[in-house]
Amino acid sequence: MSLLTKLATKTFIAAACLILAGCGFALRGDTSIDASLQPIYILSDRASQELSLSLKRQFAINDVSISKSRKNAKLIVIIKLLDEDKRSVALDREARDAEYALFESASIELQSPDGKNLRGPHTLQQRRLIVNDPDNPVGEETESTIVRAEMREQLSIRLARQVEFWSHQIQEAH
Repeated sequence: MSLLTKLATKTFIAAACLILAGCGFALRGDTSIDASLQPIYILSDRASQELSLSLKRQFAINDVSISKSRKNAKLIVIIKLLDEDKRSVALDREARDAEYALFESASIELQSPDGKNLRGPHTLQQRRLIVNDPDNPVGEETESTIVRAEMREQLSIRLARQVEFWSHQIQEAH
């Protein structure tokens, strides 16, 4: 192969990679819920408020209308943070946590405005492994807090996708 052909091939591959990398976010798509099923009311208990706010942000990003009152809503989404857990996965030679896993699980349920169960309850779980420095407990706590916030954000994305999936099923049934 000539030098010019090699250069053209490498340029083409680099351009293709850049185009595909740029499209990666768009390929994920939006959360689309039919307008006839909006606005949505999100119901959660006190322990699930952070997850509820994150889910509301996800819906706002995707232009899904949120109701402030249950009586004006066409769908009721009930979410509940079920469990937050931290488990040791590996120990160092001094029997301290070298690696641990953080777990969060939440349940989601979809109801009609009159309280009739439409879908769920369904449980979703997030898990993250974290390498630990036992000599830096402050850093570990800070990292755990940041990772938990990221996990809740990911969990809220998955919850929004679940509501989208169920809403399409409800639309097809009607």
